Amino acid sequence: MSISTYADLQTALQNWTKRSDLSSYIPDFITLGEARINREVRSKYMETRTTDTLNSTTPYITLPSDLSNLRAVFLTSGGVLRQLRYMAPEFLMMKYNQASTDQEPSYYTIIGSEMRFGPWPDSNYTIEFWYYKALAALSGATNTLFTSNPDLYLYASLTAAMPFMKDDKRIGLWETQYQMVKNQINDADEEGRRGNAMAVVAG
Repeated sequence: MSISTYADLQTALQNWTKRSDLSSYIPDFITLGEARINREVRSKYMETRTTDTLNSTTPYITLPSDLSNLRAVFLTSGGVLRQLRYMAPEFLMMKYNQASTDQEPSYYTIIGSEMRFGPWPDSNYTIEFWYYKALAALSGATNTLFTSNPDLYLYASLTAAMPFMKDDKRIGLWETQYQMVKNQINDADEEGRRGNAMAVVAG
């Protein structure tokens, strides 16, 4: 059978576990598998970018609600896009703790669900975020990572199901399959990003 919808995945899990008494638990296995995928997989299907305005009255911006891992942060000033550098929270707060030293920010840090900039902004700036987003649950909508890689979701969910089933012998089997597919996706994404070009590292 094909696995292209949430319902298909539920049916596949029931078939692969060969257990007809797990119907009420299968959504839990899928949820656990999705959580693991969001933590461990880095694919182009999870990448996105968005912008926000950094106001001169505060050095804080609320992070995107679906942010999983940050790739880069840029600031637009005078029509020029410039990448900001990360600084550890305690150092940024010690160095840029006064509004009286306001100027164009060069650094950022993350504190909870907010991003803090330094120096304190002297004007309004457009901030652009490049990041990996946490994918929404399949129970609400499918996504391209799932439709392109149903085996990833199947093996992640099976790995989550085995401890519940107390099937220790098969935990290693599904874990190995999950790791193989996960690594293939991550590696293919990195290779696809570079193509045949040589990597360039900024100095």
